[in-house]
Amino acid sequence: MFNRRTPIEEASTLPSSAPVVIVGGGIVGVASALFLQRQGILSIILDVSDAPGTRTTAMSAHCIRAQFSEPDNVRMMAESLAFYEHFTEECPVALESPDLGLRQQGYLFASTEIADHDDFRQRVAQQAAAGLPDVELWEGDKVRQRYPWLSQDITVATYRARDGWIDSGVAVQAMLATSGVPFFPNTPVTEIVTDHDRVVGVRTSLGTVATDTVVLAAGPWSRALSPEPLPLVLWRRHRVIVSPRPEIPQHGPVTIDANTGAHWRPHRGGALAAWAQPASDTEASWPVPTDPAFVDLILRSERGIGRLSPFWYELVQQISDDDVLLTAGHYTMTPDHRPLIGPATQITGLYLHTGYSGHGIMGSPAGARILAEEIAGTGGDNPFHPSRFDCNVAPPDVERVVI
Repeated sequence: MFNRRTPIEEASTLPSSAPVVIVGGGIVGVASALFLQRQGILSIILDVSDAPGTRTTAMSAHCIRAQFSEPDNVRMMAESLAFYEHFTEECPVALESPDLGLRQQGYLFASTEIADHDDFRQRVAQQAAAGLPDVELWEGDKVRQRYPWLSQDITVATYRARDGWIDSGVAVQAMLATSGVPFFPNTPVTEIVTDHDRVVGVRTSLGTVATDTVVLAAGPWSRALSPEPLPLVLWRRHRVIVSPRPEIPQHGPVTIDANTGAHWRPHRGGALAAWAQPASDTEASWPVPTDPAFVDLILRSERGIGRLSPFWYELVQQISDDDVLLTAGHYTMTPDHRPLIGPATQITGLYLHTGYSGHGIMGSPAGARILAEEIAGTGGDNPFHPSRFDCNVAPPDVERVVI
């Protein structure tokens, strides 16, 4: 889709040393490299896969939104969304097609509970106070006027037109090419080497790279690779992609059931559906195993996406197994559902850029800027600093719905 300016380095050229080693070649690691380059800091990326952004990033729903409640999250996501809105200026690579796949068709959080009116109204006010004045509060009739296929049971919703989704694969490749940072595929990191609580190198299956600065951006593998305990748990998250069907409206928003967490959006003539269900801690793995029962749960159950979009109940009767692709990935969760960005608390030279709690694509550009400024010593206030926790902090509440 583009002409790469900077070829991927061959593993045989793995250097003996590097100023900064980034562990992880998903969108968080690649964004880190881009913003470090903007600070004049050289880095390399080591990744276990044979191409960037092909694991956790690829298994995402690729959604972007600024419609959060917590002010720090609102600011982070709004900054990142603006980065994507101006992507060709931010990443001026020689693209054959400059299309990031940015589709700003909106995010709609909808509820069937009358009691949610006050909460929704309060959330819109909080978002406006945090610098997001364009979130709209809709009554049920307005929802159905705008999107006639939605349920008569919806009583209230919030909507923001600038939210939507992107093609994360294009984003990763273009950011990497723009940065000019060497990317080493098929180079699994086995250990971040320390000496007297200081980083001295990174050990890989192909040799050791000496460095005094490591950025740990390995997503679900961050916990296992970190030389100090991290307040992270992993939740498995399923995703269902439905093949193109004329019955699936392609001009709709990301539609989220605020009462259950089930959500879907248009996807290349079909749909992408997911569900932020409560989950227990698990271990990082690849590929992430799937539960075939999830297809019926999301598409056919009374609490699935058909609850707010009833046309799904009729449509699924016509969908065969060949029309559905089921995959899974991990959410890397922190106790407050906000990322860890900045220096680790116990190991000098270790910088964390992980724990996005399912929002890595949404937040990684702003998070990478914060991370790069921390390393360069040019930053200001950092509300995502890892020091807000200690290693004995309780894990996230697994009963809380996260979208």
